[in-house]
Amino acid sequence: MNNLRYIVKNLFLGLMVTWGISGFAQIDRLNRAQQLLQARTPDLAQAAIDSVIQHPETKGDFVSWTTRAYIYFEIYKRGDKTKLNSPLRDTIVSSLQVSNALKPDADYMNNNRRLLVSLSTHYYNIAKTLLQDSINDKRSAFAYNKCKELFMIAKPDTNFASRDIEYYNAVGSVFSDIFNKDNKNEKAQEVAKLAFLKVFDLQPDNTPANMNMGLMYLNQGINLAKSLDYGADLSQIDAIQENIVKLAKQSEQFIFKVYKKEPKNEKAVLALYYIYRMMNDAAKQDEFLKKCKELNIKLD
Repeated sequence: MNNLRYIVKNLFLGLMVTWGISGFAQIDRLNRAQQLLQARTPDLAQAAIDSVIQHPETKGDFVSWTTRAYIYFEIYKRGDKTKLNSPLRDTIVSSLQVSNALKPDADYMNNNRRLLVSLSTHYYNIAKTLLQDSINDKRSAFAYNKCKELFMIAKPDTNFASRDIEYYNAVGSVFSDIFNKDNKNEKAQEVAKLAFLKVFDLQPDNTPANMNMGLMYLNQGINLAKSLDYGADLSQIDAIQENIVKLAKQSEQFIFKVYKKEPKNEKAVLALYYIYRMMNDAAKQDEFLKKCKELNIKLD
């Protein structure tokens, strides 16, 4: 870390004040661990600091545990930052929790917070990667919840609403896209719906969530209409048309929220034109056809 030298210096000075003469043997071990950390040889520092936190004279001091966390963090950074499961990360977190429980002073508490926020950020990046690259919603959600957990330890008064909205919109967007390409993928539809519902709990009029939720129903209705075989039995045709209208109505409730908030939103205006066409509402269809022309929106 850029401020590693400053942190190591402060850790050692704090230790001298805390222990006094009787702990010189352990101070010497800790000093050695800190020198190795400052020299960018954390593997050698690891053995030294593990001896310090096991010794009866030093295992109850927050200085030892914060130092241990920074040493393990240097090892962790080399290859574990992108791993969902990392014993090194777990050791860093547990060391910081012990340090915090031992009531560190303001400088140590700030150092502990800094490290927790860094680890929280790593979890957030992992959550995004799992979502985009692996399409793994459960593992992504686990990483995101760990991100929140660590951040809340560091800064308990944080309001996560905006970050929740951002994350769950991302989840919904990824899986609604999958569903729009394959309406048989019910799992993708369910994951997207649950994500958008979490957004609505926090912000009912959220534009991306309402737009994407509405488009899922609209595309489902359009695909159902395309599959309609007019040589089929009349009762089958009636049933399919009824389902198309139901899907259009479900879509309308979400898309119209966007339109009401943003009357010149081209996606919303175009979607509503198709929605009212699917609902056989001639008046509304004509209304939104005119709006499409006013906004120079090309119909597909």
